[in-house]
Amino acid sequence: MAYLCYSSSFIKSITIEQEKGQKVLRGNIHLFLRADTGSFKSTILRELADYFKVDTLELITSAGLVGTIDKNMNVIPGEAWKIRNKLLLLDEFNTDGDSNCVGPLLSLLEDQYYKKAIGRMANEQKEKDNGLYFEVKKGEMRIKTRFSCVICSMRKIEKSRSVNIEALLSRCILIPYVLSNAEIDAVMDGNRLLEIKKCPFKKAFDFTVKKEDYKRIKECVKSYPQLDMQKQFARTVGDCCRAFAVLGKHDDLTYYLITKLHQEA
Repeated sequence: MAYLCYSSSFIKSITIEQEKGQKVLRGNIHLFLRADTGSFKSTILRELADYFKVDTLELITSAGLVGTIDKNMNVIPGEAWKIRNKLLLLDEFNTDGDSNCVGPLLSLLEDQYYKKAIGRMANEQKEKDNGLYFEVKKGEMRIKTRFSCVICSMRKIEKSRSVNIEALLSRCILIPYVLSNAEIDAVMDGNRLLEIKKCPFKKAFDFTVKKEDYKRIKECVKSYPQLDMQKQFARTVGDCCRAFAVLGKHDDLTYYLITKLHQEA
């Protein structure tokens, strides 16, 4: 799943050819790792951070995520812009730092776009990067970015089950895990938890899922035993399409795993 996540950061968008018309999806796969304290969640993020040369973040605030204004009235871009085309890694995510960060995060994960009224004087500015941008103009901040996200948290975040947390979890593939004794012992000996495969892509691209491929993906998801189509069916099919775009071929075992994780979330 980690391979699908970081490789999907290269996908600009996915166009799906349906029986009637077309549908456009974001290309990025997001992961939410759920485990108890001491399960090496931070170790997983650190391995990803070291490999991809990015930072892990804790107690992210809305200002830290989207941007803030300095004493000279310049807007300092937040992580959502600085991390473009890479991985956003959120360690031990909770809303203690700033509960207002969840709303912007939801928009950025789903649409990779965020807009807000600044509400105070700020200098106009614009940064651009191959169709992505960070813009401040006429008292409004707009961000068009693209990244894949890995979030780690203890189980307690799910106990709240607020509307925003439900929405956050629905945008991610939720992965609960427990390490075996042998795996824990191996990590304590300095072994890596992740086998990070080299991403096959060099530059961002758009991808089209042909009608026959889309039908095959849907049928594979629908074949899952005791499938509840009321639960995450559309998002499950969407994530399977993203996996297909990364892999460049159908993989029923991957589709099965994605469906299983969404059904058990």
